[in-house]
Order: sequence, then structure tokens, then C-alpha cells
Amino acid sequence: MMRKSACFLLMVSIILVLYGCDDRRSERAYEDFSSEKFIQGKVLQKRNKGITLELTDQSGQRFSDTIHVGVKDEEMLNHIEEGYNLSVWYDFIRESNPPKTTALKIEIIMN
Repeated sequence: MMRKSACFLLMVSIILVLYGCDDRRSERAYEDFSSEKFIQGKVLQKRNKGITLELTDQSGQRFSDTIHVGVKDEEMLNHIEEGYNLSVWYDFIRESNPPKTTALKIEIIMN
């Protein structure tokens, strides 16, 4: 009886570990961009893996005056230059000074 219980617990543990390692769940979370999780701002500085934005519109009222936006894929920044106005969809805001986030999608705002 004790062996059956131990074997059952081992199997359940393995299933839970394998389920937790499923990367597809995180990809599905970003398939639909939320209209509430975007910010707008002017590019103050461009780096290899991110940009610093001066937040405009209501974005600055919700957070801080500036925010660092990192990217997972550097190609997202190919057409971005300092001074451009952008809309950025993000995952979540990390509390720091300045706040930080990771861009899921970036669009240039044409004036």
C-alpha cells in the first residue's frame, strides 16, 4: 500500500513539473494585446535592447514621466529613432526608478 501511494505521488509530481515547463502557455498569454496595457511616449534614448520613453497623454499620469522599455527581439527597434512618438503594448510594469517594462508590440505614431 505504501509503495502505491509513493508511486502515485511521484507520478503526480512529474506531471505538475512537466506542465509548469510548458512554454506555450506564456506565448498564448500575449496573443491578444489589451487596449488597457499600452503606453504612448516620445523616444528619448535608443539602446541595443530597449528605449527610454518620455510618457505623453494619460500614460504619464498613471506611471512616471519616463519609462525604460526593453525588447526581446532587437528587430522591433530597427525603424525606431530618437524623437519618434510611439504606442507600446507591454506585459507589466516593474516598479523601479524609472519604471521598466517589456514591449510586446511597438507602433510608430504618425503626426
